[in-house]
Amino acid sequence: MARTETASGDVALAPVACAVGFFMLLAAFAHLDRVPGWADDYGAILVYLAFFLYMSLAGRLTWWGVDILYARMKTGRPGR
Repeated sequence: MARTETASGDVALAPVACAVGFFMLLAAFAHLDRVPGWADDYGAILVYLAFFLYMSLAGRLTWWGVDILYARMKTGRPGR
């Protein structure tokens, strides 16, 4: 169920969520070459599951912020 109204707290956190999620994604892409080594050291299932969870969190955080900001701009209401 999609919300049509955004709370002011959501709007205040949206830029932070976008920035944190974006930097998490950048960090993951910067360290992609280390993942096979970690898989050898700690086990492939554990490392790739952790990588999947990390990327899911980073992507969802980024898109949540983008969705809130887009909805705010679409309604034409200025931010605080």
